Amino acid sequence: MVHILGFFRRKTRDRDLEYAEDLLFRGDYARALSCFLRYLEHDEMDVHAMAGRALCLEHLGRYEEAGTVCDRILAIDPKNPDALAGMAICLEKQGRFQDAITWYEKDLKLNPSAPDIRAGIGRCLAGLRKYREAIGFFNDALALNGDYLDAWIGKGDALLRSKQFREASTCYTKALELDPQNSDTWISLGICMSHQGLFEQAVGYFEKAIRLDPGKTRAWFEEGLCLAGWRRNEEAIHEYDRVLAIDPACGAAYYEKGYCLEILGQEDRAAACYEKARSLGYTSRKTRVSYHYIDGYSFY
Repeated sequence: MVHILGFFRRKTRDRDLEYAEDLLFRGDYARALSCFLRYLEHDEMDVHAMAGRALCLEHLGRYEEAGTVCDRILAIDPKNPDALAGMAICLEKQGRFQDAITWYEKDLKLNPSAPDIRAGIGRCLAGLRKYREAIGFFNDALALNGDYLDAWIGKGDALLRSKQFREASTCYTKALELDPQNSDTWISLGICMSHQGLFEQAVGYFEKAIRLDPGKTRAWFEEGLCLAGWRRNEEAIHEYDRVLAIDPACGAAYYEKGYCLEILGQEDRAAACYEKARSLGYTSRKTRVSYHYIDGYSFY
């Protein structure tokens, strides 16, 4: 009889674990975490439940706690792929790129054909401003899986940061073929176009991002920079005002608005914007606008 009761208790706990996993896959991370914790009260050494807990913490932005759980898993199972990847990702999210690379490399030795690990190393190298090396790892990931979205985006980001705008555009275009609903990728493609002086195309891409996510301040801000580079300062000011309506503490938007006002000869209003930017902790004294020649002449 005791054995039968134990069997039913195990079945119940299995259903609890399945429910927790279902919540996790649906993106309900807070409730999933509570379920994993309840399950672990009965079996605190269950590696599968611990991995679920770590993943929930990671998605909730609680990276240090997630890393601690991964560390406990690795004490039980040193080759656990979920824990190795979890440690690397949590360190990456905390900006500890070199430490993250160490863990990605451990995972790579066990899983040499995994493109996501190579892409993770690429992101960390880009975070360390080692763009050429990063691009090499993204290329390795794409050689393993030519449709790996994160690798196309990561390669595009590394090329963008190294000012290879045309090459970055190619990567973002491919990424958008795979995921056309990604507003951040539309913004990045727009930035590439703006830096090449292709302002009309850039504005179209920023508008696409805004339609997908009207609350995305980065899209409004980058469109403002683009319009300012196109010498359409009044319209640029409108974009910065949209940013400030969403995020009144954006010092960069106040600064760039002030820069446009100064060009338009509205010096008092410009000075007020510069002062507001400084009061919000924005200390840069250089505009981020990228100017280009138009019909052979530069106006600035």
